[in-house]
Amino acid sequence: MKNRLFKKERPNEGVPEAPQGGQEAPGVDDLQACIAQRAYELYEQGGCCHGHDLDHWLNAEQEILKVKL
Repeated sequence: MKNRLFKKERPNEGVPEAPQGGQEAPGVDDLQACIAQRAYELYEQGGCCHGHDLDHWLNAEQEILKVKL
């Protein structure tokens, strides 16, 4: 009886299935590679100054996503 009290059955209508085998969505690796490349370019343009990696990544991400969308 306990199992029936706590078990809720809901149809998964309209919910896409998760990729099998731990695979990421297609294009995620390409997107990350583009962002990494642009972040490195920003690092070089800034005189190879260490300590701004997050800033470079976020700026690159913003630029790339603006272009992609």
